[in-house]
Amino acid sequence: MKQRPKSRASAQKKKTLQKKRSMKKTEAEEDNGSGSSPSSEDEETAAIAKLKHLLKPPKLDGVKLFETFWAQFKNCAKHNQWNKRQKLVYLRTSLEEDVANILWDYGEEVTESLSSLTKTLKRRFGGKVQADKYRIETRNRRRKTEESLQSLHVDIRRLAALAFPSLDHQTRETISCDYFLDALADPDFVLKVRERHPEDLDSALRIALQLEVWTKEVDRLRSEKMQEKSEVKRTREVTKTDVAPFARANEAI
Repeated sequence: MKQRPKSRASAQKKKTLQKKRSMKKTEAEEDNGSGSSPSSEDEETAAIAKLKHLLKPPKLDGVKLFETFWAQFKNCAKHNQWNKRQKLVYLRTSLEEDVANILWDYGEEVTESLSSLTKTLKRRFGGKVQADKYRIETRNRRRKTEESLQSLHVDIRRLAALAFPSLDHQTRETISCDYFLDALADPDFVLKVRERHPEDLDSALRIALQLEVWTKEVDRLRSEKMQEKSEVKRTREVTKTDVAPFARANEAI
């Protein structure tokens, strides 16, 4: 009976010693950096990369301009952290419709090179090739019925960028401002905008928006006054018709 407490005490002491040894071993591993091996760090990085939201690259079908497509594609490549080989693979899979014919119409010196394929696409589907077409469109652009000034402003800026790709920003802004005013197709309204000396396309839009709001307000007030005058005139006519029988009766008496 006296040996049982001793055996229990010895067993408990043994467990305590084992815990201390395991704790010391763990601390030593953490100090030496053996607890996180390079392979485990790589696996963790790969797992995080898989969980990251990836952007889907755009499609180039021959309708969208190459410059617009390429700006969106570079944004995807930067976000998704593609290397040069991955960029080439995703670029080839982004080609649709007639544009995809490049993949078999040209040799491997084009299709297997990112720079060569990019140059070929830009040469065939870029805005510079169609600059003359866009110059004519910009010159003939007119504001449509019920079209907002903001929509016209965006379209003029787009056409000017395609029509004059080699011009510097300031020169293109000046030209775009003139085309925007011509597109308004309202000489009196255009004169009011020009009197305020817009410096660029954005300032022309701002002035035009202000004038349009003021013009609509003035037209509203005028219409209200016209309605008031017509109502007063109608009231007078009704009053005359009502009074006329009494006047005739009095004359007869």
